[in-house]
Amino acid sequence: MATAGGAGEVSVLISGAAAVDAAPGGELQHREQTLNSFVRVVAFGEWAGNAFGALAFLWATGVLLGGFCSDLEPLDFWSAMVIIFIEAFRIFSRDYKLDNLSLFGTTKALRWINVSFARMLGRPQEGNEVVLFMGLLIDLVTWLPVVAPMSMGILQAALLILMSKMKLRGASQLTSQSRRRRRLLLWAVLVAFLIVYALWFIGPTKRLLDPSQIVPFIKGKADHHRYSFYDTKAFSIATASAEILTMVVAALLLISRPPIVANLTNTPWGRCLLSLAKVISVLILAFGSVLVIWPPALTTGGHVVDPNSFIISFTTLVLSLGSLQSPLQNTDNPSSLSVGRWIDVILHILFLCYMTVEIPILVLSDLLGARLFAYLAAGLSFILLVAVLLIENFLIPAAVIQVVLSSLRIQRLHSDYHRLSKEDSPSPNMLPAIEVFYVLAICQGSFYITASIIGLFSFFPRRMLVRQSKLRGQQGAKAIDLYYESAYLTCMEIGLFSTRKTVSLARFAKESLSSKTSDRIQLAGVLILDSLLHENKETKSSQHLRTKIIRSNKTLSTLICMLGWEDVRHRDTRLTAARVIANIADRLTVAEIPGTLKMVSSLLDAGNDLPADQEASAQIASCSGGNAGSQHTDGQLGRHDKQGGCYWVRRYWQRMKDKWSILEELPLTHQDSLPILGMAILEKLAHDPDNCAEISRATYLISKIIGLISYTTDSKSSNDEQQRAVICASLNFVRRLASTGENIGVELRQQLCNNFFLLNNLECVLEDSRSSPEIMKLVIDTLTKLALDEDARKEIGSCKVTISKLMHAFIGKDGASNNYYDQSLRMAAGEALANLTIESPANCLVILEEPGYELIKDLKDMLCEDEYKYVAASLLQNICTHAKDKLWHQDAGNHLSSAFPIVMKNIKFEEGKHLEVLIGIISQICDMIPEPSIHDQLQLQTNKSELVQKLVGALNSNRKPSPEYPRMRRVIVEMTISIVKLCPRYATILREGRMMEALTKIEMTPSKVENYRVFYGNIGVVLESGPSLTALVATAKRLIHSAAPPLNLETMPD
Repeated sequence: MATAGGAGEVSVLISGAAAVDAAPGGELQHREQTLNSFVRVVAFGEWAGNAFGALAFLWATGVLLGGFCSDLEPLDFWSAMVIIFIEAFRIFSRDYKLDNLSLFGTTKALRWINVSFARMLGRPQEGNEVVLFMGLLIDLVTWLPVVAPMSMGILQAALLILMSKMKLRGASQLTSQSRRRRRLLLWAVLVAFLIVYALWFIGPTKRLLDPSQIVPFIKGKADHHRYSFYDTKAFSIATASAEILTMVVAALLLISRPPIVANLTNTPWGRCLLSLAKVISVLILAFGSVLVIWPPALTTGGHVVDPNSFIISFTTLVLSLGSLQSPLQNTDNPSSLSVGRWIDVILHILFLCYMTVEIPILVLSDLLGARLFAYLAAGLSFILLVAVLLIENFLIPAAVIQVVLSSLRIQRLHSDYHRLSKEDSPSPNMLPAIEVFYVLAICQGSFYITASIIGLFSFFPRRMLVRQSKLRGQQGAKAIDLYYESAYLTCMEIGLFSTRKTVSLARFAKESLSSKTSDRIQLAGVLILDSLLHENKETKSSQHLRTKIIRSNKTLSTLICMLGWEDVRHRDTRLTAARVIANIADRLTVAEIPGTLKMVSSLLDAGNDLPADQEASAQIASCSGGNAGSQHTDGQLGRHDKQGGCYWVRRYWQRMKDKWSILEELPLTHQDSLPILGMAILEKLAHDPDNCAEISRATYLISKIIGLISYTTDSKSSNDEQQRAVICASLNFVRRLASTGENIGVELRQQLCNNFFLLNNLECVLEDSRSSPEIMKLVIDTLTKLALDEDARKEIGSCKVTISKLMHAFIGKDGASNNYYDQSLRMAAGEALANLTIESPANCLVILEEPGYELIKDLKDMLCEDEYKYVAASLLQNICTHAKDKLWHQDAGNHLSSAFPIVMKNIKFEEGKHLEVLIGIISQICDMIPEPSIHDQLQLQTNKSELVQKLVGALNSNRKPSPEYPRMRRVIVEMTISIVKLCPRYATILREGRMMEALTKIEMTPSKVENYRVFYGNIGVVLESGPSLTALVATAKRLIHSAAPPLNLETMPD
């Protein structure tokens, strides 16, 4: 593990200010620190146990066995030897970390009962079958004639433990090979029961099979309270026959699974009768458990009657029939289904306990000989059974042996050694030395047991951290479990205090990526990274984590390499790594990690990687926003639960489940597919011009993405949603490339236009009826950016379909009123048309010739709408500039004449880019309207001096031309020329408004920026085609000078 401060480490350490900065992130950090505290407590317990163990080992070898070996009592000698050997084995295993963790690790000492086994208990068919199979094996041990009572109880408990930790499944979930194995084992059990039954009638074995030899008596003060299983031979044979033959029948049912019996159990009457039988089984199992502890509860003629065999037989028959019954999936009454599940769980638990706890209770009762001790033995047996089910390694058994041996011996030390005579009395220090050894052993075992119990309850902070970090499913829970174990190992390796600043989720995630031993650890690492990056994107901790990941070449290289893992076993890891890279891609530099584009490109070849069973759920999730899975709980509680008497119990239980259960995995949507994630990564990479340069050199990548901008089928299908998602992501990337500034942007736009398929694919997508408004807007935006290239403008303009679609999107067939397309799409189409008409007379004519529109009228009307005023003015300016002859023939002068006062009014209130467009259209309108008409309108203008001041102020404020509106000074000079030509009286107003001084400044401050009409970034992309600005200024000054002497301003009408 990396040390603190190592290069490239990923560690999130949030200060108090940072925690205040992000409330949700602070809660996550709090949960993480809570779990870390648990880890340190567990590690301290093991550390203290190791310390006491080392002291006990040294003390025993150096003092007890070295100094008093011959004087020790044999029991002390062998107790010391057992404890020493256990500690020696533990010390030896510490050299092998994984072996030590598995054999004596505190975090693995106790585990909750196998989750799959616990869930299985509540499933009607699967639970009945598995519990019955376990019961057959456990009951077979009871009838073996060579097993002593004590060994019988141990063997039964061992069988239960072994099978509870095995992933046993019902017949419906077994493979063909596993089903054959199950049948062979059942046949073996069946034959064993038949052999045991046959032995009952063989003379030499009758004594061995005598129940009194198998189950001991509970001795009471009175003879008639003697615990006797069988009073007569006939009753003994009847009970044994009932139990054994029932087991044989149950095994035959599991093997053959006859359809007739299965169909009967699935009928309504069959289900009702079987449910009633389960309730009866629960009751008789509970009554049988009482009889085990208190036999006089059932007596006949003063003799105790044992119904044990009949109870087992009836329950076995019920479980065997239940294993043939199909689970009830749909029901109109969820409450009854819930009650049925609870009955199944109780039945299964009582049956297993009844089969395994009875023998230990009877043995302990016989040994202790008192009824009170029998009750204590019952409780102790159950507790020990549950505890043994939780044990996962040798730490707890070894610790219990140490504590029990030491406790028993330390109580009898003084009595054993005080019996020695003074002559045989050993050294006075021997007894204290033995006491010290046993105290050290007790302390060691106690620390181990305490740490293990605390580690068991770490389940709660682990689960809280899982929910707080929004990790979902078993994989998310497993990721936190692996972090818990890693933090524990780190504490044990480098110390408790130094880990306070080095143990964190982010550090674990980074180190897990470098793991070469386990795919699960790598998956846990990327899951945690994905969770941390998505939880609070704008917090300081998240930004700090992103910075650390980017600076760590090793971590970044590993994540990028994961993108190329095409093995289906690594699908989840690859998908999550793609999410992580997509989150940080906007800050990556492709050149720093060789092969990045190749790995990202491999994602595009993954195709539709969604599982078949999630196709429908992906479409539902995309339509409903992912809320479909959380709508039924409250409704069900409101409709059904309030009607039952257990409403509050179920409500409390539901709250507990909501608090501690693992969040369900969200269904994968089309946005989670690898091609779309790959496109998202490329789109974010393209924000950096240096990355765009690398992408431009990867010509195969651009061609591949352009090929994805198309529908693969001509008709609608269930795969349309996936196709639309891929097309949308591809268009986002192409639009990003086309929007790039600087010289690399010019190169990329030319490269895109040189592709033979791009414009054709865009046209097909724009024309296809399956394209959503979002996709159409992306296509239009892409065309808008590509239109900045001269060759692209020509090619796009030659496509009648594209122009028709753009016109319909901008204006619509019904004129300016457009109800089908939304505002954003309408605006985008107008911008595309405006760019297509820049310095392109051919495109202007194509647009004017589009049938069904009165374009000039529609544009004039849009000048009154704030939303479309700018884009309409831009398009109108370009058309007036390059299609004057066509406009004359269309008699557009009237519409332009009515547009003139609208534009003049808007000029007074606009600034910047909008002002440039409005001023530019004035000179074009002046050229299109008859001179008398424009002269009259200029004469009627009020506040002429205010207009002139606006123009002069704009000239002075744009002494340094802006790339956003580089034509500002040019269009003002052109407007000045047009006004003076048409109305010479304005010369005096211009002269009084200091226009001459402003024009002189233009001559003194020429700029190369004004040689271009359009800039993209800091690079000019469309050259100015008109006369030079210097020539225009000279013309304007000449016209003002040569104008007729103006009237006195006081006599001029305002």
